[in-house]
Amino acid sequence: MNDIKELILDKAKERMDRFGFKKTTMDEISKDCKISKKTIYEHFTDKEDMFRCLLLRECQQTMKLLFSRLENVADPFEKLILLIKTAVTYFNQDHFITRLLKDEDALFLTISNKKYHEYIDEEVISIIAGVIREGKQQGKFRDVDEKIVAYAGFKLFQAFSYARTGQLYQEQDEQHYTAVLVDFILHGLVKK
Repeated sequence: MNDIKELILDKAKERMDRFGFKKTTMDEISKDCKISKKTIYEHFTDKEDMFRCLLLRECQQTMKLLFSRLENVADPFEKLILLIKTAVTYFNQDHFITRLLKDEDALFLTISNKKYHEYIDEEVISIIAGVIREGKQQGKFRDVDEKIVAYAGFKLFQAFSYARTGQLYQEQDEQHYTAVLVDFILHGLVKK
């Protein structure tokens, strides 16, 4: 991505994070960037296209951050443990991408569009399925449908992090819930 496009996305991120999608205008982003609206439209067809690019950039950066820690881990069992722990910790913090995915204040109504969620889900599930496939090939994981198990594991992860729909028991901390989630998922996968 070129520098101007990155600048536009950075300024759009700042403004959308503060005011939400609906209240952010191309004029304001243009002023923030100190460039013309015409320049913005050379890079994005409209505000939704800009938001889509911003969302994809943020998701790719987040996935890169989370999955980069797995590069030097050869054991698929350890990869899944590290991935779950790292991801739960990350998504329980206050990051732009977490606020987008939670969208508690309805600042990002376009995020509710299924195609954005589907893109994110497909990417993550594909990577998790690859780790499960690797574990099966090494004889460490049971013979399971890796895509279905990856999907189920991802949905469990969401329930323990940004997509939590209810309060977890207050007397337990995040590490306890992460340990329970890791135990549950891996005991379903590990070959006995």
